[in-house]
Amino acid sequence: MQQSPSPNQAKLDRIAVMSGSFAHDLKGTARPGNPQAAVDVLDLAAMIAGRYGLHRLEFQHTDFPATDAGYLQELRRRVRAANAHVNQINLEFANLNVSSPDPVILLETIDLTKRWIDYAAAINCPRVMLNQGDLAPATRQSTIESLKTINAYGKRKKVFVTMENRGGPWETVVEVIKASGIWANPDCGNFPDKAAQAAALPVMYRMTSGSSHIKHVPGKFDIADTIRIANETGYQGVFTIEASSRINPDPYVAVQTVLDLLLASL
Repeated sequence: MQQSPSPNQAKLDRIAVMSGSFAHDLKGTARPGNPQAAVDVLDLAAMIAGRYGLHRLEFQHTDFPATDAGYLQELRRRVRAANAHVNQINLEFANLNVSSPDPVILLETIDLTKRWIDYAAAINCPRVMLNQGDLAPATRQSTIESLKTINAYGKRKKVFVTMENRGGPWETVVEVIKASGIWANPDCGNFPDKAAQAAALPVMYRMTSGSSHIKHVPGKFDIADTIRIANETGYQGVFTIEASSRINPDPYVAVQTVLDLLLASL
């Protein structure tokens, strides 16, 4: 008879790590280079699995050294060899976003996002997260229509399109998510205060495709509170660690700090 996973393993299976947590230690990415970088993107899944016992990771799109078919095939193979899964690709296209008032930029944003949905499908990644821009009232309807177009393409490719709480009040983000039919990716640290977090998370956790970002923000937000709210809403998805140098200048220690807090709370 097959044994049930240990409680700790069940917790680990719900945790991913964002590639951006190791931004300065990744070789050959589209970010400004670090001559001391030691980890190849192709080896990131194996490193995370070996060091933390985690088998989920999440990429910033700028951490892809290449997007040709051969590279994506090799990345998919390396992730699979580590018994891992890519949870999401986070898209940061700078001024290319769905809030742009410029119709040309809007079309470029849609086309580029579709291309990254193709890349996500190629590596068996179920989600892409957009940077939605400022969600200004003057362009909100065109934003919603653009997201509907992107979402329809994502559905054809079996890739969820998600959005986190930024680019305006969380209520606006929720409004746009509902109107466009995409999915929420709650970020527990992207709120002005605890009151907003407590009001927003129960709403947003019920609007996810199974993905959320989690940060340690000492003195402002408590990870235990986030997990309590998630549990109360019945959220059973992934928590992706987004660690920063504000926790510790050593990214490996910063990730371990958030992981320990998560394991204590899940």
